[in-house]
Amino acid sequence: MSYVKKFSVLLCCSLFCISLAQADYEITTKFSKPGKMCFPQTSLRAESNKFNSIMLDHHLIISKEDHFKEGLVFVGFRLKSQPDALWLFDGENWMNHSDADSPKPFLPHGYTTPPTGQLQPVIPTFVSSYPIDVSEYIGDGELWVGYGLSSETRTSQESFDEMINSERFNLVWEIGNPKVATAGDLGLPNTICLSITELTEIIHIVTTQ
Repeated sequence: MSYVKKFSVLLCCSLFCISLAQADYEITTKFSKPGKMCFPQTSLRAESNKFNSIMLDHHLIISKEDHFKEGLVFVGFRLKSQPDALWLFDGENWMNHSDADSPKPFLPHGYTTPPTGQLQPVIPTFVSSYPIDVSEYIGDGELWVGYGLSSETRTSQESFDEMINSERFNLVWEIGNPKVATAGDLGLPNTICLSITELTEIIHIVTTQ
């Protein structure tokens, strides 16, 4: 194939790729009567008494008085042996709080900046998008999750301080404990149940322009 033909093919491919666009559409199904969906508030996935490949998800419950207010969620990690040190997870990376210009809030999937008015009644969080090894932190590490109220003029530091002052954070897991933190007497993860009246499916398709 000559250089000119190769160039033409590449140019056509480039133009085709540039013209691709994502077009989403929704399918909504209303239920004949309210349904119920239940799931554990915290899910720890690991082999029994092995912590070299774990995943943990936690659903943060927002207080009723703060529903749909602007706020920031923080996912933190600390060591009992270093109580003054704190690491925060932004949805992709863990960062030492002291190394950052300001506290890094947790960002849901698909966000690169904190969304406004994000305090839905239940907010899913996680500590990693892939299995991680926490063996070296057994008996020492703790995972915490909380939220602070925010506003257009309030910085993430002010939101973080508001969370601390209002004590809106909870221990989720002591690393090495085969069970997550619970409020019940049986030592089982708390269960969340949501009433639902309709289902919306968001279909992602690629079109050409």
